[in-house]
Amino acid sequence: MNSISIKEVIFRRNYFKIFLHIVWWTIFILYPFFIGIPVQENIVLKILFNTSLLILFFYLNSDFLIPKILTKGRIVLYLSSVFFMISIIVSADIFTSRHFNVHEVSKLKSTRSGKPSFQHHHRTPDNPIRKAARPFFSALFILALSTSYRLLYDYFTSERKRNELENQTLVSELSFLKSQVSPHFLFNTLNNIYSLSLSNTPKASEAILKLSHLLRYMLYETNETSVNLDKEIDYINDYIELQKMRFSNEVTIEYHTNGDFHTKEIAPMLLIPFIENAFKHGISYSKKSIIKILIELKDQELFLKVENPFDKNKEKDSSSGIGLVNIQRRLDLLYPLRYTLKLNGQNDIFVVELKINLRS
Repeated sequence: MNSISIKEVIFRRNYFKIFLHIVWWTIFILYPFFIGIPVQENIVLKILFNTSLLILFFYLNSDFLIPKILTKGRIVLYLSSVFFMISIIVSADIFTSRHFNVHEVSKLKSTRSGKPSFQHHHRTPDNPIRKAARPFFSALFILALSTSYRLLYDYFTSERKRNELENQTLVSELSFLKSQVSPHFLFNTLNNIYSLSLSNTPKASEAILKLSHLLRYMLYETNETSVNLDKEIDYINDYIELQKMRFSNEVTIEYHTNGDFHTKEIAPMLLIPFIENAFKHGISYSKKSIIKILIELKDQELFLKVENPFDKNKEKDSSSGIGLVNIQRRLDLLYPLRYTLKLNGQNDIFVVELKINLRS
């Protein structure tokens, strides 16, 4: 997240949460005055006192009673605690109405100016049940609000943790799959250089230089989630040059690229396994082999086509399919619903066609 640390993000998130709670309770306290309740000292004191109890009930229920008692299966204790708090709220409302000498407000009465006003009058005390009804239903409203808040909070918290766990699993899996590709490629390339060194050809030193370029890319670029596509193409170019040095005139390599590659990014080491497999399984020492590679970028779509001969009757080694299995898994993780992969082996020719939408 650029230069912002995780602690700063958490602090800002908590600060914003506290701010929203303050705004909500401020509106909740001032609401009676918005609808026309007269601003009198006794009424203000009564509202502040009773609202403080409601706020206390809200957080006591959401932060203690539900997570510490209800979720533990202690339903009787939870209901008893809720009933006790509601009783306190109702009793406090009745007490403050008497202590602060607050009487019920009569119906709205229109003034000559057309604005509504409240008219107060003394009257005989109401039925106790009627007096307790308003604070009772207010407490039930806060109970429902608090419970809903806690349920939503727990839901979004669990969703966030689940997403974080999935992301961590994804990163770990991608790192594992990528680590499987790199040693496999390195092993094949060292075999190439070893073959050159046996013949004492000057091409061996050039091959070592090419390999150093490849290793530098693998060490310093593949740690990123994406790289410039032109760097991936340069990597493939060096790999193919190494193969040309090894096979010389024994293998015909038709390699073509087309497109403005520096404008797009791609996951590193994503294309090379298909090309690597073409050389690993498409080289015949009894007849001339032709390997065709085409890489094109049109708008946002990257197209890779690889053709190589293969022998249907040749016995496959135990690791022959590891590279393709890994790369398909990486494609599923990195480009879900944004790629198509066709693998077709007919007439002794194995063809790979890969299309990836590289939209930003």
